Amino acid sequence: MKNIALTIILASLSLICYSQDFEVAPVKLNYDCEPGEIQTKTLTIRNHDNKRQQFSLTVVAIKFDSSDAKTTQNKSCKDWTTINPPLFDINPNENIEVKVIMQVPPGEFNTRGALIQVNATEEQNSFNADKQIVKSAIRVSPRISVKVLQSPKSNNNFKGSVSNLKEITQPNDSIRLFEVKISNTGDKLIDAKIYLVASSLETAKEYKEQPITRSLFPGTSEKISIPLPKNLPAGMYSLAAILDYSNNSALEAAQLEIEVK
Repeated sequence: MKNIALTIILASLSLICYSQDFEVAPVKLNYDCEPGEIQTKTLTIRNHDNKRQQFSLTVVAIKFDSSDAKTTQNKSCKDWTTINPPLFDINPNENIEVKVIMQVPPGEFNTRGALIQVNATEEQNSFNADKQIVKSAIRVSPRISVKVLQSPKSNNNFKGSVSNLKEITQPNDSIRLFEVKISNTGDKLIDAKIYLVASSLETAKEYKEQPITRSLFPGTSEKISIPLPKNLPAGMYSLAAILDYSNNSALEAAQLEIEVK
C-alpha cells in the first residue's frame, strides 16, 4: 500500500493511515480536557507484514508548517501525554490497542499540540543482515505520525485575520492570480474558508470563486494563492478576499480595486 500523506488539518474525523506494512487508526486525537482533567483515547496498530514486528511510540513536540509560526514553547502538550504501552510486538495480521492518556495540569487553558510517532522495526538475525556483523541488526520501517490536539471546551478564543491582498500574476500566466495572508490570531484551531468576491463598481453585481479550505493552529499563518473569478466583464471591480472561520464569528475581509480589460 502506498503511504498516505498527513495534512496539518486537525479535524475530528477518525481516519486510518497505512504504511507499507502496518496501519494506525485514528491519525488524529482531539482532547478537550479542562485544567486538571484526564482523558484517555485509544490507538489501534495493525501489523500487515508477514513477520512479527516490534513497534515503538514516542511523543514529540509538534512542528508548525507556517513560516510565521511562533516557537513551539508553551504550545506543546508533549509532557501531558502518556502512552501505555509505548513498546510492544505484534504478530503478522494482528493488532494491538494502545491507550493515550492526556493529563492537563491545573491552570492550563491554552490550546496545545503534539505528535505521536509510531515506528515499526523488524528484529533480524545479524548473520542475515551481514555475515560479518555479530550483533543484532534492526531494519527501520516507515513511520506514521498521529496528531494530537488538546483544547479545553471552555476556551472559546476563536479569532482569525486576513491581510496583504495583492496580485501576483506573472506575464506567462493564463489566469490572474492573487495572494492573501490568513492568520490564526486566537487560541483555538480554526478551519478557515478563504475566497474572492469581485463586485462591479458599475452594476454592483458580484462574482464569487469557490472557497479554499485551510486549518490553522494558534499563532500560525499561511499565504494563499487564489485565481480571479472567471468570465468577468470588462470594468472596474472591488475585489475582496473573504475569510470565514465559522464558530459564529464575523467574516474578515481584505480589499483592493482592480480593472478587468
